[in-house]
Order: sequence, then structure tokens, then C-alpha cells
Amino acid sequence: MQIGLVGLPTSGKTTLFNLLTGSSHLTGISGADEAHIGSAEVPDPRISYLSGLYKPKKTTYTRIDFKDIPGVKMNDSRSRASRLLNEVRSADALVEVLRVFKSGDAEALAGDPDPYRDLTNYGAELQLADIDILEKRIARLQEASKTKKDSCEQVALLKKLLAALENDQLISSLQLSAEEKQLLAGQSFLSEKPLFLVVNIDEDQLRSSDYPNREKICAYAAEKEISIIEICARVEMEINRLKPEEQPEFLEDLGLAESGLSRLTRMVYEQLNLISFFTVGEDEVRAWTVEKGAPARQAAGKIHSDIERGFIRAEVFHYNHLYQLGSAAKVRDAGHFHLEGKEYPVQDGDIANFRFNV
Repeated sequence: MQIGLVGLPTSGKTTLFNLLTGSSHLTGISGADEAHIGSAEVPDPRISYLSGLYKPKKTTYTRIDFKDIPGVKMNDSRSRASRLLNEVRSADALVEVLRVFKSGDAEALAGDPDPYRDLTNYGAELQLADIDILEKRIARLQEASKTKKDSCEQVALLKKLLAALENDQLISSLQLSAEEKQLLAGQSFLSEKPLFLVVNIDEDQLRSSDYPNREKICAYAAEKEISIIEICARVEMEINRLKPEEQPEFLEDLGLAESGLSRLTRMVYEQLNLISFFTVGEDEVRAWTVEKGAPARQAAGKIHSDIERGFIRAEVFHYNHLYQLGSAAKVRDAGHFHLEGKEYPVQDGDIANFRFNV
């Protein structure tokens, strides 16, 4: 999964990107013209416990890719704006970063922060870009001299999407059938992508739990069904550069129980219905990500296509039982091991061993 960090220039996207990925790219008004790409381990204390218990040669966390996409400026050429828009289209999900923090450099370039204006304007830009594409595709299909049945169905569906956008609805909010999703296969719409919101605040705002237009921003996010968190990216980036054992004390001093990365990844997982299951052993302890309810055979395919193809059964027990009892042997003695077939819906925290034959 690749998550695109989007928003206006000076919103703090690159600072957030550095925080999430441990990078050190230049920030501020002289930021880069090209997108930065990096990845981050998904924090999961369960992996730490399993690694300590099994002492494997290798421990592998799930990773998420992030892309820091420069904001479009008022005087940008059409080619640059189009290129950056294509960067947004190629992301699987979007995190919009809103500037709420006070900064002399940012205010010199963009004026006082107005997060509600920025939020609504950016949402409107995504919808207008989709409206433009839809109108062109509908016209192209309608102008075809010989319109096939599936083209007529596609035109009807595209008109449905267009009407929703013109009614200020995001495509992501529509309940599309499996047949409609199939008709849209290969087509990418900006307002169809999962959208998350990071409100980038300063230290004073973090301590007071308040900032301008907070209620309006939260109300807008609730109306559009957009998940939202608040992060003081600059301070957390500085804390992230400290030794790991020193970081919890500084986070606690700010009233934070966990890092911005932990909160952001949990929000993404919950919104996208993603879960983690584990494989364990002396060679490797590893986390794997699947959609909630994914069948065991499909989950096995995350590890290797041969395991999915030759799937026989899954031997499964749960992390919670292992944590409570302290060893796999005790979990087995307590009757918590179970054998499951290919349609078994994998649960968050399952520890699985897949039997297969090819």
C-alpha cells in the first residue's frame, strides 16, 4: 500500500514524511519539486513480544509506503500541476495535511493559517478534477458511432458518479455494487480514494487540545466520513531522532501515549478494515496484512503463491492465548489450537502455520 501525503505548500507534509519514514529531507518554503518516497514499519507490540519469545534469526514488521507529494502553487505551469496530480492518482490512499501551526516562514508565504478554508478548498479541487474527467469520458463514449451494451451501462454509471459529485458527494461515499465496481476497473478517481486527515498543530495547541476552527473541521470530517488525527509533526520529528529508550518520556511529557506513526497507521488499518496475522518460528517472526475476513487460503497467498495453490489446512492459535499462557505448548494443552480449512476467516492476531502440497 502506498499512501500519498497531500495538501497545500507549507502545510508540513515533508516534516510529517520525515517523522513517518525517519528521513531527513529539506522542509519549509524551499521544499523539493519532486515527490519523496519512503516506507515505515507498522508499530505492533505483539511482534516485539513474539520476537522475544521465539528469538528468531529475523523479525519482520509490516511496512507501509508513503509518498510526499509537493503542493501545487498558484503560479505553477499546467505541466507541473498535471504531473503532481498524476502522483496523487497513483497513490492507494491519501492523507491530507492541514496547517494549523504558527510559523513565520509559512505565514510569510501563505499568510495566517486557515485550516477550514484549506480543507474545503482541497476537497473541492479533488471533486472538480473528477468532474472534468467524467465529463470527458462520458462525451467520448457517447460520440462513439457504435455503442455497445457495456458502454451504455458504463455511461449510465459515469453519469451516476457525476451527479453525486455535483451534489457535493465523494465517490468513496457511494455504495457501488460488485458489477458497478467491475465496470470502473482500471479507472482512477481522486474522490474515490480513501482519505484521511492529519491536522498539523504546534506544541502550544497540542498542550491546550485546541486550535482555530477545530469544531468546524471535525464537523466537516464527520459529514464526509473522513478519519482525523492531530499531530505536532515538528516536535515529534525531533523526538523521533532521540534514542528509542528516551522517546517515551518526551512523548509522555506532551501527553501522548504513542507516536504519530502509531496513531496514523492504526487509523488507516481501522478505516480500511485491515488486520494483521503472524507466522512464527526460529527462522523468522513476521507480521502479514490482509483485509478483515480474508479466507485462510488467500492469506496464505500473501506468504507465497505456492502455499495458496497447494493449500491443505491452517494450524491456528491466537496471540492473546499465547500472551496469557506464555508458550505454544501451554496453548495447545489448553485446547486453543485449531485446524481450519481454506474458507476460515483469518482473525486479527491469529498465529498461523499453513500446510500445503504442490
